[in-house]
Amino acid sequence: MSSPEARHVSPWVDTMPPPDLGATDPRRLDADVLVLGGGIVGVTTALLLQRAGRQVAIVSAEPIGRSVTTHSTVKVTYGHGALYSKIKDTLGLDAAAAYAQANVTGFQRILDLVDDLGIDCTLERGRPHVVYTEEATKAEEIEKEAAVAQRIGLPVSLSPDVPLPFEVIAALHFQDQATFHPGRYLAGLAEAFVHSGGMVVEGVWARDVDEDSRICHVETTAGRMSAGYVVVATQYPFLDRGGQFARMKATRSYGIAGVLPGGVSAGMTINVGSPIHSTRTAHLGGEDLLIVVGEGHEVGHVSDTGERWTRLQEWARDRFGVTDLRYHWSAEETSTLDHVPFTGRIAPGSERVFTACGFDGWGMTNGTASALLIRDLILGQDNPWAATFDARRAATGLPGKEFVKHNVHVAKTWVRGRVGGAPKGSPADLERGEAAVLEVEGEQTAAYRDEQGTLHAVSSVCTHMACTVAWNDGEKSWDCPCHGSRFTPDGDVLHGPASSPLPRRNVQ
Repeated sequence: MSSPEARHVSPWVDTMPPPDLGATDPRRLDADVLVLGGGIVGVTTALLLQRAGRQVAIVSAEPIGRSVTTHSTVKVTYGHGALYSKIKDTLGLDAAAAYAQANVTGFQRILDLVDDLGIDCTLERGRPHVVYTEEATKAEEIEKEAAVAQRIGLPVSLSPDVPLPFEVIAALHFQDQATFHPGRYLAGLAEAFVHSGGMVVEGVWARDVDEDSRICHVETTAGRMSAGYVVVATQYPFLDRGGQFARMKATRSYGIAGVLPGGVSAGMTINVGSPIHSTRTAHLGGEDLLIVVGEGHEVGHVSDTGERWTRLQEWARDRFGVTDLRYHWSAEETSTLDHVPFTGRIAPGSERVFTACGFDGWGMTNGTASALLIRDLILGQDNPWAATFDARRAATGLPGKEFVKHNVHVAKTWVRGRVGGAPKGSPADLERGEAAVLEVEGEQTAAYRDEQGTLHAVSSVCTHMACTVAWNDGEKSWDCPCHGSRFTPDGDVLHGPASSPLPRRNVQ
């Protein structure tokens, strides 16, 4: 990166106050509902159920608010790129309308919670969100999205006039949207949850869930925990029983935040086309920052990920004159093959385990809508988008074709890593900063020699479904190209669905 002062951390994480959550002994948990995960789905679900009279506990591997929720541009909007027309094409107009209803409701519930709880999260109402294109070949896609949005009752307008310092061909405007500080918002929700009697345990990984007709038992790194219901809100379910992993794609995206020069117009925008650049502004640390997220790729398919930050920086410099970079970071997103989240009971026959995932980068409103849905299901109440979001739904029609294509790709990736195996070699030959997957004494080994000369060696076989991991040079991690799990050089889990570390190899 050309700005040496830029910190490798999300600005939201860097400026998030630690919430006051007290201390809970995991051995003394007594809960009706265990929520696994401390992002927007987990914390919102926990608060809603606690307020409804259930005793709830959150168990999170990471500190509350340090998950993917605080690693995006963070837009509170139901203007989701060109998703409404895509959903109409895959699932029909009624599904697109249900998706819109869910996200409009999620949008409004966020605003209501901020007001009701008095959360200081720098909420800015009334901000327009613009979906635009600079490509003449994409103008029809914008017009199609506008037509579908209008048919399902969303207040949108078409106009090429946008708050950007460059010309666009076509643009779709969603008025009266919002932005906020996600870390402060989650901290406010979590504190309200604890103050209403909820419990939070951080630094604990869930490994498995055993469900019977009356109760669920959760195996964790802190021992066994039990509750009547379990909500798997880990962004990517670590449980395979619902098969969501086979119907989702995991994408790595990159973010930068730099000082916006005075007088330069910028706003809350996203383009249609490739690569994606999603922007918003934020006032942090006494400065007006432009936040840009994009340049995504499937996890484990790109090694030189540092180049993605360079591309973002060049784009922000060329379009907005941004030269002083303050932050750079990355995040993982999941998307379903039919573009609608998987939310609800995790698998056929399961009545007590729930999940929510596949938000395609639109987690603020989708995550809140999913929390509302899970609350309703646990309380036995009807919900208007339950059928559309059903996590057990089959991939049929166009999504079915994408399902076959996606899983053929996964199978090829698995075979490439297993048939023929890795080249034989010695980790001793690795230079500082170099990594490789090698066959060492008959074992598939992922080896990395750090800049200090220390060798780190682990199994190269992902503990989720045995795909071979690939090196991510920009973030110094081993990433699984099949389902998106990520590991440190020493094999510790950075991101699921894997929940167990890569075994270490004793090699020289």
